[in-house]
Amino acid sequence: MASSSPTTNTTMNNCRISRVAVIGAGPGGLAAARALRDENVFDTITVFERNSKVGGTWLYSKETNPPPPIPSTNALVVDPPSSLAAPYHQPPYSAVYDNLNTNLPTTIMSYRDIPFPSKYPLFPNRKQVIDYIQDVAEKYDLLPMIRFNTTVVTVQQPEDEESHDDNKRSWQVSVTYWHDDKTTHYTESFDAIVVANGKYYVPYIPDMDGLKDFSHVANVLHSQNYRRPQDYEDKVVLVIGNGSSAADLVREISTTATKVYHCIRGEESSFSKTIGGENKPKNVERVGGLSQFDASTGIITCQDGKTIENVDTVLFATGYLFSFPFLSFEKDNLITDGQTVFNLFQDMFYIKNPTLAFVGLPTRVVPMPFMQMQSMVIARCFSGRAKFPSSKVMQEEVKDKKNDPKNLIMDIDSELAAFERMGAWAEGYQGKIEDWQSNNPITGRLSEKWIKDRHRQLELRKEYLGY
Repeated sequence: MASSSPTTNTTMNNCRISRVAVIGAGPGGLAAARALRDENVFDTITVFERNSKVGGTWLYSKETNPPPPIPSTNALVVDPPSSLAAPYHQPPYSAVYDNLNTNLPTTIMSYRDIPFPSKYPLFPNRKQVIDYIQDVAEKYDLLPMIRFNTTVVTVQQPEDEESHDDNKRSWQVSVTYWHDDKTTHYTESFDAIVVANGKYYVPYIPDMDGLKDFSHVANVLHSQNYRRPQDYEDKVVLVIGNGSSAADLVREISTTATKVYHCIRGEESSFSKTIGGENKPKNVERVGGLSQFDASTGIITCQDGKTIENVDTVLFATGYLFSFPFLSFEKDNLITDGQTVFNLFQDMFYIKNPTLAFVGLPTRVVPMPFMQMQSMVIARCFSGRAKFPSSKVMQEEVKDKKNDPKNLIMDIDSELAAFERMGAWAEGYQGKIEDWQSNNPITGRLSEKWIKDRHRQLELRKEYLGY
């Protein structure tokens, strides 16, 4: 890692890591599997995937999940540890909707060394993205490492093992395999775990005055349940949110609905601006924060006193909660309610035991190349080619962390700095980051074009898609 701080070479206190489990075969899990395999030092790399195909959040289905509880503010309640709830056969459906086009151009969205096919449009649709991901898995021979239809139920370290050093105790991974309506349960041991289970599966719906009762007079849903605008034909819809999903939903639903109210609390984001001003459809009305839902009258009151009536559907595009139900120790070690994730160095390594690592937690980054870079760091730390800082340095980074979702939100400058930091770390560079130079296609410095397109992504989308 690019740091002048004292470091320690961790093949975990000289205890060799030979067996690694990866949880999830979405873009992050595939990147992790490939990076681990390419180190050529691990005896076993096993990827557990609860679906029947690779793709993670990009696996589209017309089906939707049951409506989330209202409110949905605590992942420990909504998605409790698996030891407290029986595993389910049908994995939750993803949030991908029918007409989705990416917010990111192909020039920056792909894994760094695997470009999208040249025949693809600059902003591909969901079908083209999932085809790309599945082609990567096949062409780079990642499928043999994956066990499909396999739900990870628990990941734990037994207390009765001889060693009291967490870094030297193996992880026990218990899973359920589903096949022909039959289930098989088994447990295997691993030296290290990479968690890549995704972050778009536990909806966050805030606790708002009267909302729970209001669900009896109108449909109250989360954007995870949105699929197509035709479902809202001739309806009055309230969309709540300030991000890219909210903007897309407002834009699409306005083509079929009678009226769309778009609720934005606080300042506009770069995404909400794309559906405001001169870009705002005639049947869309912008409103501010909400103060009350009244089920007896059907009236929704805004904080500025404005009222909204006759709403058929309330759609929350308010984000998701982090959840790791297979980690029975997640409470107060990783999450308090799912707003953020604690005790992780560089948002990757569990400080209390760095043989547990996470891929894909930061938000508003370019996911695939970012997770690929994280995977390179993790693989090389597990193999011993890269080093960890001292425990003191890692603890210092997280000591003042608050339970705030903004902790894992990156602006572009922070994202670019993280790319450089991880690249230098993966390559074993120990000097000043500004002096680091590398042209490695995966871990090297980002090109000027990549950086330019990252800054211009919304401008490019406006030019290409018209919004």
